[in-house]
Amino acid sequence: MMEVTERVIAALVTALILCVSTTKLLGAMQQSGYKNGGFLRWFKRKDNLYFNRLSVLALCLALASTVTALCFSFLGVKAALLCSAVPFFALLILYAFADGKYALKVPVTYTGRVKRLFAGYFFFVACASYILIALLGFLSAWNGSELYGLIAYAPFALMPILAPFLLCAANAVTGVFENARNRKFVRRAGEKLAQTEMIRVGVVGSYGKTSVKNILKTILSEKYTVVETPESFNTPMGIAKTVFSPEFEGKQVFIAEMGARKSGDIKELCALVQPDYAVFTGVCEQHIQTFGCIENIFKEKSEILWSVKKKAVCGAGLKPFSEAFSENERVVFIGEETEEVQLFATETAFTLRLGGERIAVKTPLLGKAAVENITLSARLAFEMGLTAEEIANGIGKLQPIAHRLQLLENGGVYILDDGYNCNPKGAKEGIEALCRFTGRKCIVTPGIVECGVLEERVNGELGAEIAIAKLDKVILVGDTLVGAVKSGYETANGDKEKLSTAKTLTEAQTLLAEWLTAGDAVLFLNDLPDVY
Repeated sequence: MMEVTERVIAALVTALILCVSTTKLLGAMQQSGYKNGGFLRWFKRKDNLYFNRLSVLALCLALASTVTALCFSFLGVKAALLCSAVPFFALLILYAFADGKYALKVPVTYTGRVKRLFAGYFFFVACASYILIALLGFLSAWNGSELYGLIAYAPFALMPILAPFLLCAANAVTGVFENARNRKFVRRAGEKLAQTEMIRVGVVGSYGKTSVKNILKTILSEKYTVVETPESFNTPMGIAKTVFSPEFEGKQVFIAEMGARKSGDIKELCALVQPDYAVFTGVCEQHIQTFGCIENIFKEKSEILWSVKKKAVCGAGLKPFSEAFSENERVVFIGEETEEVQLFATETAFTLRLGGERIAVKTPLLGKAAVENITLSARLAFEMGLTAEEIANGIGKLQPIAHRLQLLENGGVYILDDGYNCNPKGAKEGIEALCRFTGRKCIVTPGIVECGVLEERVNGELGAEIAIAKLDKVILVGDTLVGAVKSGYETANGDKEKLSTAKTLTEAQTLLAEWLTAGDAVLFLNDLPDVY
């Protein structure tokens, strides 16, 4: 009985310390959308040092505990093993403190699901620890050798390496409950939406969704009370959370951003929201990793054009696909509404024509993408009954959107924060915006992800565009995609002396601090989350 109690205590203490010291695994699982496949791709990635750190920890645990047990063998096997537990747990605690210095770029958000997952993770680690301790104890007793008894528990040091796989097991088990719970929550949100008389607007596209959503809200607020899905909430759960939020109550218009990573996503979101109006910004290679080709991306996102009840406004770049819905009278394209476009380093100006009236636009939003996003939003607002005056007033209140080609100024240095941009079209826009500044120019980027089989080509083209821009400094961050960007840069005769690489964004910022002076401009293009 005493042995069982000792093993339970040892298993619980090990589980507690190990789970606390590997909370980054929870963050990576959360960033992977609680998908074990995405999590394991991150964990097994060749440039990911997390597995290396766990392996070194396991080796240190094995050596420290075994050597200590041998050194105190004169006290007897049981006492020596108790002594060996001291460096074992001390190293685990030390690892927890040391690893805490390497924070995730996207910290863990301790939602109810994460807390339940942590409980499941703790349970699986504790059970695995107990089983392993019992098995090693049985083998030690069966062998009967005192020397073997002193080293019998060395394999227990493998627990840190098993931790990621135990987390996957916990996620698979808790996911059964979580998915059922989420489906019920989303279904209730759909029922609530179906009962409301709100005007519902869906925003889809490979790029520009969040920008259009924010612009549209500002313009529509001139006539209606508006609520939108916050930040980049574009999944059924994100929409459902908005529906049950206090901000939702009493509003006249609901704007839902709709994202898609696989076939059927947009159809599911349309069934939930049942949009009256829609904006379809356009398609590009983004998410080709899961869809296979641009045609499939368009096919998926165009589901909203058949689901919308009143009117859908599409970007001009979608006209090549227009035959697919040529008989759909609810679909309109932009393209003839803008003229006299002037793109400056710190602002954008153009004339917008709607319903025979002309609106002079001057906005702090930058680039051709801003012109298109404002035009899409203004055209839909016009279709929803706003006057030209109301639309002009709304446009006049637009402010830069955080991390989406947002212009900041610090000590005379211009910073273009395009950290949330992760598509080829937006990358080109960002480089063009950077080139409008007159001082020295620098770009910091890890490349573009989620382009599947086209990833190498897309990043090679990004490198070529950077070379053609003849920037004064280029800093490539990380290891995942920079090889393709660098190859494209060099193939396009980019100046190698101006090219630098950095393992992390922090390292890149250190390089910048030594280089930047007043009047310079730097573009931060795409800040990848940890799971890439």
